[in-house]
Amino acid sequence: MNPYSKQETEERIKALRESLNQLENQLANHSDNDASQHDLIEHLDEFIDAVDHKVLSLKTFWSSLKKDWQKSRN
Repeated sequence: MNPYSKQETEERIKALRESLNQLENQLANHSDNDASQHDLIEHLDEFIDAVDHKVLSLKTFWSSLKKDWQKSRN
C-alpha cells in the first residue's frame, strides 16, 4: 500500500520534475561555459604566440642595437 496520498505523490513528482529541469538547465549552462572556456583558451594561445613574437623581435632589436653601439665605440 502506498504510504502517500495521491496529492502528496503528485506533489513529489512535480518537485522531482522541477529538480530535473533545474539539473538539465545547469548541465546546459555548464556545456556552454565549457565551450566559452575553450574559446578563451584558443585566444589565450594566440595571445601567448603574439607576446612570444614581440619578445623575440625585441631580443633581435636589442642584440642589433647592442652590436651597433659596440661598433660605434670602437
